[in-house]
Amino acid sequence: MADSFASSLPCACKGIRFCASCLDSERVKKLNSENVNHNFDGYQTYVFNPANQRCYLTPNISTNSSVTDIQKQSDWLQQQSSDVLSNIESFQINGLLILENFLNENEEDKLVKEIEITPWVLSQSGRRKQDYGPKVNFKHKKVKCDRFIGVPEYADELLKKMNEKSNGILDSYQPFELCNLEYEPSRLSAIELHQDDMWIWGNRLISLNLLSDSVMTYENSEIKKIVFVFMQRRYLLSMFDDARYKWKHGIFSHHIINRRIALTMREPAKAFQLGGELYEKYGKELIERGNIRIPIL
Repeated sequence: MADSFASSLPCACKGIRFCASCLDSERVKKLNSENVNHNFDGYQTYVFNPANQRCYLTPNISTNSSVTDIQKQSDWLQQQSSDVLSNIESFQINGLLILENFLNENEEDKLVKEIEITPWVLSQSGRRKQDYGPKVNFKHKKVKCDRFIGVPEYADELLKKMNEKSNGILDSYQPFELCNLEYEPSRLSAIELHQDDMWIWGNRLISLNLLSDSVMTYENSEIKKIVFVFMQRRYLLSMFDDARYKWKHGIFSHHIINRRIALTMREPAKAFQLGGELYEKYGKELIERGNIRIPIL
C-alpha cells in the first residue's frame, strides 16, 4: 500500500493511468468499475531464459507473481541442461535481447550520480522523468524541435558499450530521444502494456535498468501469451523486430520493489532518416540535435 506521503503528492495521471495519489479518485474508481484492466484469462505464461534467449512455459507463474518468484524461475532455467530444457515447451521472441551486467557497480554509481544532477518532473503512472527529446504530437503527427537541445554527455559511454557488447545488433545507434524514468513502489509506479509509437521512433528500443531488479512483461493478444523477463539491475534490454512490433510491453506496479531508474533511448523511424520522406522536414534537424552533447555540470 502507498504511504500517506505518497498519497499527498501531486499527480500527473490522466486517462487510464493512475498512481498512489489518485488511486481513490472518482476517475480511477470509474475505471475500475468499467473493468479497464486487461483480463488475461486463457493466456499461457512463460519466463524468459537469458542464457539462450528463449521463453519457457511456466504455468505456476502468473501476472500476480512477485519479482522474487520470477527471478527464481529465471535462475532455475539458466541452471538446467539442454536435455531438461528440451522437454519444456518454449519459443523465441525475435528481437528480444538482454545484455547482462551491461555496467559494473562503479559505472552504475557514476551514471546515477550524473542523472541525479538534472531535476525530475512529474510523469504519469506514479513516475518522474527527465526527457531529452522533441515534443511530439502523436495524434496529429507533428514535432516541435525547440526543446530538444541534445542528450547528456554520459550517452556516449553507453553508445560505445552498446557497440562493443551487442555483436553488431546495436551498432551505429542514433539517439532521437533519451528519457530517464524514475519508479518508486510507494507511488505505485508502473507503465501499462503498450507499443511505442511507430511513426517517429525506429526499430531498436533501449532500456537500461538501474538501482533495482524488476520484471518486464510482454503480451501478445493474438497468440494469447505472456512472457515475464526478469531484469537484474544493470541489465540492458533491447527490443526490435517482432518484440517491437508484435508484442506489447510494460511493468506492473507490484514489480517495482525499490527505487528504479530506467534509462531509455529511441532511434528515428525510417521516414526520418536520410532519404526518408520526413528527413528534410524533421529528421535532419533532430538527428543534428541528437548528436549534440549536454555537459553535466
